[in-house]
Order: sequence, then structure tokens, then C-alpha cells
Amino acid sequence: MKMEYQVGFLLSRATWAMNNAVNRMVRENGHADLSVAYFAVLQALWENDRMNITDLGEKAQLEKSTMTSLIDRMETAGLVRREDHPTDRRAYQICLTPRGKELEKKLDEVVSRVYKHLTRGISEEDLQKAIKVCKRLIQNAE
Repeated sequence: MKMEYQVGFLLSRATWAMNNAVNRMVRENGHADLSVAYFAVLQALWENDRMNITDLGEKAQLEKSTMTSLIDRMETAGLVRREDHPTDRRAYQICLTPRGKELEKKLDEVVSRVYKHLTRGISEEDLQKAIKVCKRLIQNAE
């Protein structure tokens, strides 16, 4: 396989493997209705609750078409709710529910454990290099 294909393939494969490991650990910790797909939205709302869907999509770096179905699923899971926007009758805001708020610490602990497991045997220097390379690949793609 050509190097040009290997980098993208390996990054995709690593992402898939890491997401599966996080999903498995989350399920094992009693949260079978959660998915790693929710994490970017939850993280954005933990930092700034009550966002319109456009701003939330930008913060979570997700397309608006993805956001609508994702928010629907997160609402069903009791993580977020839609509320009327205070100044725009046509819009609404996405807000954390009490369950969505309480999961911040629990999920942080689970993800930290998974990260430690996944990065065992990799030096901090190598991890920092990998982060730098990934950031550069993202920059170059934009």
C-alpha cells in the first residue's frame, strides 16, 4: 500500500478502534444508551450550556444535518432538551438536562481510564508528536 493511503487508513482505523474502546467502557460502566458520538456535543455544552444548534454544531465541529438527528437521540437519552430561544420565536436552544450535567465527571473518569489503557507503552514525547502531526494534517486539509 502506498504511503499516501496508509496514513489516512491508519488514522481512520485508530479512530475506529479508540471509539469502540470508549463505547465499550462506557457501556461497561452502566451507560449503554451513550455513545462517543455524543461527546463533542456534551463537551461543548459543559463549557457553555444553552446554545443554538448552529453555534453548537460549530463548537462540536459537526454538520447541521448531523446535529438534528444527534440532538434527537440525545434528547431521547435524557441528556439534552430543546427550549425556546428567549429572543427569537423561530429558534430554540439546546440545554443540558440534570443527567447531562451529572455525566461530566463520570464520563471524564471513564475516558481518562480508556486513554491511559490505549496509550500504554507510548512515551509522552511520542504522544505529543502524534498530536502535533494530527493537528497539522487537519490544518492542511482546511
